[in-house]
Amino acid sequence: EAPGQAEVAAAAAARAAEAQAVEAAKAVRVAKAEQLRQLRQLREQKRRLQEQKPLLEEQRRRAAIEDQRRLFEEVETHAHARARARAHAHAHAHAHAHAHAH
Repeated sequence: EAPGQAEVAAAAAARAAEAQAVEAAKAVRVAKAEQLRQLRQLREQKRRLQEQKPLLEEQRRRAAIEDQRRLFEEVETHAHARARARAHAHAHAHAHAHAHAH
């Protein structure tokens, strides 16, 4: 005997629901795969950063040393300049004193 209208409709609905479930499952798989991919990317970035850290710290340390050296040189230069200026003034004062004495 031929199946009734209701049974045909029910079977069609069941098939549609199954197709939807398959699609949903596929979407979930895709989403999970995407999440995994992103997670791997993040881990990779983190690893690269970890690798670069000592390098960056070394660069920062060198820069700091360089700054210190430059600062020290500037201070030294100024100190020398001041000392020279003082010596110069001193010499002049002596020369004048001698000129007047004679």
